[in-house]
Formats: sequence, C-alpha cells, structure tokens
Amino acid sequence: MMVRLNTRHELPQIAMRTTQGRLDESGIIQPQIRGRNQQARSNKTVTQPSLSLDSYQSRRAYGFRKMGDFTAERGQRGISDAQAATGRHASEAWSKATTAAQPGNDVVQKIKADMFADYQARPVFTTSGIPDPQMQGHPNEVIGEPYLGDISVDIETAPSARIHYTPGSVETYLQNEGFIRHWVSTDSYDIYA
Repeated sequence: MMVRLNTRHELPQIAMRTTQGRLDESGIIQPQIRGRNQQARSNKTVTQPSLSLDSYQSRRAYGFRKMGDFTAERGQRGISDAQAATGRHASEAWSKATTAAQPGNDVVQKIKADMFADYQARPVFTTSGIPDPQMQGHPNEVIGEPYLGDISVDIETAPSARIHYTPGSVETYLQNEGFIRHWVSTDSYDIYA
C-alpha cells in the first residue's frame, strides 16, 4: 500500500472597482452687461411774449371806478361835507343867537337869501388831463437748462470658467483569498477532493 500526498490549491484573486472621472458641467460664465442710456436733451423752451395793459387810471378819469375807490372817495367827501356843514351851522346859530335881536337885522330875510343863493349856485366843472394807459411788454425768452445725458456701460465678467469635475476612483480588493490543501490518500491520487 502506497500513500500518496494530494494537493489542491486555488490562486488568490485580486479585483478592482473603477469609476471613471467625469466632467459634470463646464462652460463659460457669460458676461453681464449693465448700463444706462439717457440721451442728452436740450430742455429748452420759449416763453410766449405778453403785453400787460393797465388802463384803470384813464378809465377812472372818465368815471369808471372800482367800487372800493368809489366808496372810499364818497366816504371822505361825506365826512368833509358833514364837518363843513356842522361848522357852518354852528357859526350861523351862534351869529343868530348874538345878532338876531339887534334892530335892522332881518333874520328871516337873511335865511331866505341864503337858500336862494344855494339854489342859484352854478355847478363848477374842472378839467384835467386823462392819463395814458400803462402798457408793459414782455418779450419771449429761452428758458431751461440742457441735460448732458448719461450713457454708461458696465460689463461684469467672471475670472474663471464654470467647471464641476467628479474625479475617478480605483478600489482594489481581494476577491478570493486562495488556498492550498494537502491530504493523504492510499494507492491513488484523489483528484476530486
């Protein structure tokens, strides 16, 4: 009987997991343009010529007065007439009181003569120059300030491109450890063990 040494082995297996690196996103960041565009303007305009006419003084000379002037004038005249009449009546009364009883003094005849004189009083007319109307002309004018405008451009750029890269990876691992087995058989080799 013969003893045989049987050997069975399996080599170790090394495996790899790999991930490819990939470029997820790439591109140029577009420049942003901002600006103002306000065109220049003259902002000039011309005023209309005008004529101001004040004819009140000449109309007043004809008798066309404002109600305020009319009432003020009549009020002053009324006050002065009242003061004159009061003074005249006081002096006449005082004169009659002191001289009415004197011989030859006919008071009634004197009152009658005064009334007749007032009745026959002639109106007094005065003439005066009529003032010219006041005229003042205003020529047209160019007014306004020009606007020079504002045209500006601002370009905003990025210093680098937009890139997003996922790096690849390599992982090695032992898929099968392998083995070496020995056993003994008699008279023949055991190849299926």
